[in-house]
Amino acid sequence: MEGLMKYISRIHRCANLWRVDKLSEEGLSGIQHVYIFQICRDPGISQEKLAQRISVNKSNVARQLSALENAGMIRRQISAQDKRMMEVYPTEKAQALYPQVVELMTRWNALLVEELSEEEQALLEQVLPKMAKKAKQLTAPKESSL
Repeated sequence: MEGLMKYISRIHRCANLWRVDKLSEEGLSGIQHVYIFQICRDPGISQEKLAQRISVNKSNVARQLSALENAGMIRRQISAQDKRMMEVYPTEKAQALYPQVVELMTRWNALLVEELSEEEQALLEQVLPKMAKKAKQLTAPKESSL
């Protein structure tokens, strides 16, 4: 198990490189696809909820959203229900790109497992969500005892 994170990290870095190669013409970086994916799936999502959903700190989310806004991919507006919250919406440009993002994510996953048996694929589909859940628990903000 010593090398587990080494391989997960390598897969993640390679995925980013692959996406950069495929999405650079669209003006997206290797990590911005997940923002487009989530915002198109849930228009009006708050920046805070987006940060929680993709397990990224709020300042990184704000930076990426600023870049996407400058690229004409998203628009942000103050929530009508809570003036402290910023809602994020996809533009037509992002919506047009969404099918390509979904296809790239699907293709990457298929390419990664193409040499695995059905049993190995099934095992990954059982184990990885458990590991992701545990990782999320370990990084969840601690409640204040005040």
